[in-house]
Amino acid sequence: MDENKGKVKSLSKAIDLLDILSASRRALSLSELSERAGYPKSTTHALASTLRDRGLLRQLQNGDYALGMRLFEYGSAVSRGFDISELSRPYLESLSSLTGANSVISLLDGESAVSFDYAVSSSGVQILPEIGVKLPLHCTSQGKLMLAYLPQSRAQSVFRRQSMRPFTRHTIIDRGHLQQQLEDIRQKGYAVEDGEYKVGLRSVSAPVFDANGDLKYALTTIGFFRKVSADDFVNAVRVTVDQAGMLSNALGFSSDK
Repeated sequence: MDENKGKVKSLSKAIDLLDILSASRRALSLSELSERAGYPKSTTHALASTLRDRGLLRQLQNGDYALGMRLFEYGSAVSRGFDISELSRPYLESLSSLTGANSVISLLDGESAVSFDYAVSSSGVQILPEIGVKLPLHCTSQGKLMLAYLPQSRAQSVFRRQSMRPFTRHTIIDRGHLQQQLEDIRQKGYAVEDGEYKVGLRSVSAPVFDANGDLKYALTTIGFFRKVSADDFVNAVRVTVDQAGMLSNALGFSSDK
């Protein structure tokens, strides 16, 4: 069977133009579009004009073409259609399988971190994640990660209102020390909790970004790791960061943007 049968070549060419403009990160002239696409100017002009009329492209005063607002509307509609629990399930399960510990996904709710889904490892001591419970920001890896990636104005507002309550003898209760940790988290790209919320528990959280590059969720590995310098925890850090990156990509995030 001819695999090209039924395909609309003009539609494919139009999508090529959208791909070219998306990759260019700037408006392009008709000549530039034609050259990069490898299509005659007449063909490129016809395609671009049709896309412009439908709002998929816009034409600037100098005649150059740029992506249109309808694409943003389509992207927003796709984002609204995501069921994050369904989308994140394979990554949670893969994370638990690769680390031998539990995995959790959380979001920021006001001034707390709230976990809404998890996967339990089949090996080791079982820990029941606190789903739907408001977790403190200053002493959980999820919370510290969210504080670190908040827009500066909001972060300062939330930071000032944190109670800094000690949950264990390892809980950071000095704001200056916590501020230093947040700066370190931004540099490393992940947050670690070392028995600060519950004695014996250690966790690592990595950021999950949306298509706009904003932190949307925290992906976490949590378990009774012996210490944060141990090989199994170091592996958990690497795998958690990797899985969070793949989930970010599934949400439309691109580090090239």
